[in-house]
Order: sequence, then structure tokens, then C-alpha cells
Amino acid sequence: MYFPRKSFPTLSLLLLLGLLAIFAPAVWADGGGSLLKNVSFTIEQAENLALSKYPEATVEEIELERNDTPLVWKIDLKMKPRIKIEMEIDAKSGEILKNEQHKW
Repeated sequence: MYFPRKSFPTLSLLLLLGLLAIFAPAVWADGGGSLLKNVSFTIEQAENLALSKYPEATVEEIELERNDTPLVWKIDLKMKPRIKIEMEIDAKSGEILKNEQHKW
């Protein structure tokens, strides 16, 4: 089978995307599962704790920060009028490590 030179980059890209589609889910599942084994304070508990401190706020984002020691849930909340709240909660103990408000 003959392929013009122009099609090689396209074929390479398709091959790369195919390999990514096959292997990426297993890598992501293993990485995320291993990280969550070290967490005893769940995402739901972290969200409930944040909302219990600020019941009138809405949750904008929650993420498990893997670069921090200890592991922390980073939570961004918004409150009217124009107040942003940043919280960090220890993912093992549930202790609030950071609780800051900013006007924007």
C-alpha cells in the first residue's frame, strides 16, 4: 500500500491517539485510585464542612492537591457580594488548614 509523504504525520497522530485511548484509562485509574487510598476524609465530607462554615456560598471547585504534604482538599467557594473563599482541608484528619476570604 502506498501512502504519500504528506499523510505520514496524520498517520502518526492517529496511531498516537489510538495508543492513548487504549492505555490512558488504565494509567489514570491506577494513579487516582492509589492517591485516594491515602484519603480518609472524603470529597463529600470536605464539601459539607466548607458549606457548614459558609452556608450561603456555592462551591466553584474542589480538587485533591497531590503536591502538598499532607494531602489536602482545595476548595474554592463564591459568596455574594463578590467574595471568594479559599479553603484547604487535610484529607486525612479533616482539619481546616486554610480559610481565607478575598473581595474581587
